[in-house]
Amino acid sequence: MKIALLVIDMQRVYAAGGAWETEGLETVAENIVNLCGKYKNRLFTRHLPFDNPPGRWKSYNEVNADVNSDPEGILLLPELASIPHQLFDKYTYSALESGRLREYLLTEQYDEILITGVQTEFCVLSTMMTAVDLGLPVTIVPDACAASLPIFNEAIVLLAELIPAQIEIKYSKELLNG
Repeated sequence: MKIALLVIDMQRVYAAGGAWETEGLETVAENIVNLCGKYKNRLFTRHLPFDNPPGRWKSYNEVNADVNSDPEGILLLPELASIPHQLFDKYTYSALESGRLREYLLTEQYDEILITGVQTEFCVLSTMMTAVDLGLPVTIVPDACAASLPIFNEAIVLLAELIPAQIEIKYSKELLNG
C-alpha cells in the first residue's frame, strides 16, 4: 500500500516562544517524528506569505507583517527539519490550493494520505476538506495535529465522523502498532 505522511506547517512560529505558540505542539511533534520512522513518503508543507498577495491575503499579510518578517518563524521545527522529506511551500490555508502539492498528490496516486500538523482549525482542516473535494484518500491523525484550542481537535474528529466514506480517523499508536 502506498501511503503518504502529510505534515502541515510544523514551523517554529508555532513552537514555545513563537508568535503563534500552539499548546501541545511538543507532543504532536513527537508523534509526527515517530510516524516519520514508519512512513518514508514524507511530504512537509511550509506556510509562507505571498509576495504579491491577492484579495484579502493582502490585509492578512499587513496584519501579520511582524510574524511574516521573522526568518526563524518560517523554519521547520528542528526535530522535523533533520528528517528526510519533500518540502512543499504554500501560501493559503489549504496546502492543496497554492504551490505544487495538489498536482503532486493527484499524480502520485497514494492509497492513503495521513494528515498531520498545525493548526487544526485552519490549515489542517482546509487541506483535509480540499483533499476530500479532490477525491483523495484522506486519513486524519488527531493526536498528530495541534490546535490553538483543544476543542478544535475534538471538532475535527466529529466532522470526520460525519463523512466516514471520505475521511478515516486513525491515531498514532494505531498506525505505529498496526
